[in-house]
Amino acid sequence: MKKLLLLTVVIGGAFFLGTHDVKAGDCYADPVAVHDWTGTTNIGAFVRDQACMDGSAVLTTIPKSTSVRIIGETDGWYRVEWNGTRGWVGSSLMSVTQKRFEGNVWDSYADYMKTYPSVKGAASPDPAPEEVVPVVVTAESIVEVKTTTDSALMSRLKGYILLQTQSHGEAWYVDPVSSKRYYMKDGPTAYQMMRSFGLGITETDYAKLSNDTALKSRLRGRIVLRAQAHGEAYYIHPKDLSVYYLKNGEEAYRVMRLYSLGITNTDLAKLATSIVPIK
Repeated sequence: MKKLLLLTVVIGGAFFLGTHDVKAGDCYADPVAVHDWTGTTNIGAFVRDQACMDGSAVLTTIPKSTSVRIIGETDGWYRVEWNGTRGWVGSSLMSVTQKRFEGNVWDSYADYMKTYPSVKGAASPDPAPEEVVPVVVTAESIVEVKTTTDSALMSRLKGYILLQTQSHGEAWYVDPVSSKRYYMKDGPTAYQMMRSFGLGITETDYAKLSNDTALKSRLRGRIVLRAQAHGEAYYIHPKDLSVYYLKNGEEAYRVMRLYSLGITNTDLAKLATSIVPIK
């Protein structure tokens, strides 16, 4: 009888200890896979700041039958971009219509969100060019005079899009080849940058962009063009080597600003500037 009682206690204790394991489907427990897909909402869908119903905030609502860019995925959720908003939509609310790239996988949801936090689209449009231009490029002499650069800072920022967080959010592309920064004031300028800084690649190399880490490492921060196709442009993010399709100038301007890195005016002033060459 004592042996039977002891066995019952042991089994019961093991049962209760096992209930502390993390359950499948728990929020923030799964890795995040990076994508470059397109999807369509099946119904009106909330975009949330976190991949969880509990404790998350609604950033915006996407109408039914809307085409949306899907940039990532975790258990039961798609990471989406739409109208300047970046957040999470339940995967059951969307249908994938096109798959372009499968990118890296982030083992930690927290690390992914720290690097690419959710963003709520601006309620009002960006300032008109007349308001922005005097702040950063009042005279061409300013661009010409700034020819020296902080080499240590430049080596860390090559290939990034920098956003002046202490001004009006002006965006600058740091070209890895010339080691200079170029003002990206709007969509047409972003289109010109695609033409001027784009590096042509073969279809063979293009096919490798989805999984060839060595190739993407060599091209980090570059804008590449499919020279043997229709000249489609892609930006390879210098931090995590994600590949982003730049459909046109306006899309390039939107995507590159969305994945920009904030910088102070003091640090920005340490980087040499130049004017976007015309090609």
